[in-house]
Amino acid sequence: MKNALQLIFTGYNQRAVIAFIRTLSKNNIPFAIIAKSKDDTILQSSYKSSVYSIRKKKELDMVDIVNCIVETKKKNHANNFLIAPSTEALNRFIIDNRDKFEELNCYTPLAEKKIYELISDKYSFSELCVNNGIKVPALYKSFKDAKLPFVAKPIKYFSKKGEVNSPVLILSVKDKINFKTKYDAEDFFYQEFVTGKSLYLLYYFHRNGLLFKYSQENITQQPDGKSIIAAVNSKFHLNIESLKYEQLFRKINYNGFVMVEIKRQTTTNYMIEANPRFWGPSQLFVDSDKNFFEAYLHDYGILSELPDFSRRDKSTRYFWLGGMLNTYKDGKNPVFHKGNEKDFLLELHKWIKSDIYKRKDTVNIFKSEII
Repeated sequence: MKNALQLIFTGYNQRAVIAFIRTLSKNNIPFAIIAKSKDDTILQSSYKSSVYSIRKKKELDMVDIVNCIVETKKKNHANNFLIAPSTEALNRFIIDNRDKFEELNCYTPLAEKKIYELISDKYSFSELCVNNGIKVPALYKSFKDAKLPFVAKPIKYFSKKGEVNSPVLILSVKDKINFKTKYDAEDFFYQEFVTGKSLYLLYYFHRNGLLFKYSQENITQQPDGKSIIAAVNSKFHLNIESLKYEQLFRKINYNGFVMVEIKRQTTTNYMIEANPRFWGPSQLFVDSDKNFFEAYLHDYGILSELPDFSRRDKSTRYFWLGGMLNTYKDGKNPVFHKGNEKDFLLELHKWIKSDIYKRKDTVNIFKSEII
């Protein structure tokens, strides 16, 4: 894949995509962008000149995607593409249509379908963890048996009707009634709602056998388990807990990106979910000089040198002001895993210095989110 051009679909998981593009730019690696639509925020950035095609449809339609790839090839004169594994929907679409993409000389670093879904589907990965001695939140037999507060998690990525559901936090009797009227209870499984320190274990399993790892502590995020707003780097990956996951992923012969969300309640660690793809707050590891993107680019022959993860850690923050403002605009409040809202807002001036978009290449996106 040494001569493959990096092909990036933008518009979804945009913060991770921006962090990846910054890595490519720093390393002088050429890339091509296919934007989701004419209102894709990538067109407000310094990277708009690398947009070679814009999708006509919001949904992932094979004819539309093929047309965009063909248009990009003509304009860029590229023969081979390596598609960045940026979003869950895109990744599953590529895996399901891998043969068609390869006919277009478009390749993916994603695992085979069986392994990818084993990790990404919340129920199957939870079972895998339990069978390998990793704690998960208590499982209830059914919706009826679940005790408040609890979390309803989709068993599979697609429901029986082909819809994509997110986890639903159920804190009250009213929430339980609303859930019952909105969803098919058989599409979900039900776990105890665990509170505590919020941590991400971050990994890249290189095909040469090397492991790159790091971690972050999440300070605040959007409600209902949505996007992370603020985080700091952590030493949790040096904890013995990390070894359990390292052994688990090696056991199933997994290669590539994966993030594992952990809740630490006093001294007990619970696995919440795993994502075998780019993750939203990726700018944190880029700014920390622990760049998983560079490990990936080396893995596929794009970079000749491996990134150096042995350098001493420096204190790093990740922040997304737009995510916080959107939460308030929706009449909701961010969830604080550490500290409280008042203290955080009093130190907002420090966090803004690390904002994902308040940078020269994306300052117009930053402006659009605050006005």
